Amino acid sequence: MIERRLSTRFDTTLKTLCEIVREKIKSYYELKNISKEGALLILDVPLDQDSELNLSVDVPGDNVPIFMPARVAWQKESILEPKKKIYETGIKFAQIDEFDRVRFFELICSQWLKLYGRE
Repeated sequence: MIERRLSTRFDTTLKTLCEIVREKIKSYYELKNISKEGALLILDVPLDQDSELNLSVDVPGDNVPIFMPARVAWQKESILEPKKKIYETGIKFAQIDEFDRVRFFELICSQWLKLYGRE
């Protein structure tokens, strides 16, 4: 398989509040496999390609969450357990405020370092 990713992925998981704009659904989901361009979002609903999302990630010790708009790049249905479907959803981050972008990658790096016992 040819690797098409342009940037490094961080194998860490963050809980994120995700608003699915068109469906007016707002719920917490897992954000994984994160890079500067996008991530894997684990959803419980199917979405069309290019569906708009608004993500809000809580930062430990900070009262202000990180806000990030995103779009669905692809989605794959999986069976988690009998009769429970999940949707592995590749997302591409849209224009993120520079201040939030820096905060987001500081958070990802700190989570990744904790995961691998280097902090």
